[in-house]
Amino acid sequence: MFPTALVLSLMSHADGVKPRPRHELVMRAVHPIVGPGVKMLSRLGLEPWQVVVSHGVLAAVAAALIALGSQPALVVAALLLQARTVLDNLDGALARATGRVTELGRYLDTGVDLLGNACLFVALATHGPWWAALSGFVVLMLLLTYDFNAERLYREAHGEAPRVHSPEPAQVGIPASPGLRFFRGLYAHLLAPQDQAVRTLERRLLESASGKALDDVSPAERRSWWGLASTASLVNLGLSTQNLALGVCLVLGRPFAYVWLVLAQGVYLVLVLIIRYGAHRRRWGSLS
Repeated sequence: MFPTALVLSLMSHADGVKPRPRHELVMRAVHPIVGPGVKMLSRLGLEPWQVVVSHGVLAAVAAALIALGSQPALVVAALLLQARTVLDNLDGALARATGRVTELGRYLDTGVDLLGNACLFVALATHGPWWAALSGFVVLMLLLTYDFNAERLYREAHGEAPRVHSPEPAQVGIPASPGLRFFRGLYAHLLAPQDQAVRTLERRLLESASGKALDDVSPAERRSWWGLASTASLVNLGLSTQNLALGVCLVLGRPFAYVWLVLAQGVYLVLVLIIRYGAHRRRWGSLS
């Protein structure tokens, strides 16, 4: 078990919440319990990867209940999804607070979220057109990718150090386990290309709106493009918000309504990009 005294010392300086330029609104309800939750998990001797697996199991069970379709099952699934949100925020907080950040943990968390979301949309497909559910899953992946990269691009533009934690010493030089190879490959083949595509799109849009090559864009202009307004509008599309939205649809007995809601969020994302492009072009384009 990680020494409790050290955990309490670490937690006296930070609550374990991952620093972000702007948090999802739903996280206002989650943040107060992150610190106490990390302390409890550390006292129980749980490893961060165990917490990751736990919220993955919750997503899978919720998916099974959604496929079952009865109203009591849908309500239980909604509650499990909110528990998923809490655990999804506790795993990284526990790793950071106790110095147990590993490469496996980072890839495992991302991979488990991906697989959990896939299970949920397979279950949702039992309540409506499969093509709509598949489209919703693709759009959700785009929304979550934008949520992640909006923060990274904001930090880069504003000169903030990236929130990168090195693997624990025990992991250095040790051959990759089968689990690490699997989740590393999952990220490399499915998620990394999405990250690269979003970052490329963002840079091309900035170049077009500015009327100049990226290397000629001033730091002030970069900060304007990747500013708090656009960042806040995108980080509120994260997984915690999605779990809450799906939970509400389940409680109302309309599980497939969430699929249409995700597709509507895709339209919202496009509108945000168009509005930001136009505003930036009006402000900076004339200065080119």
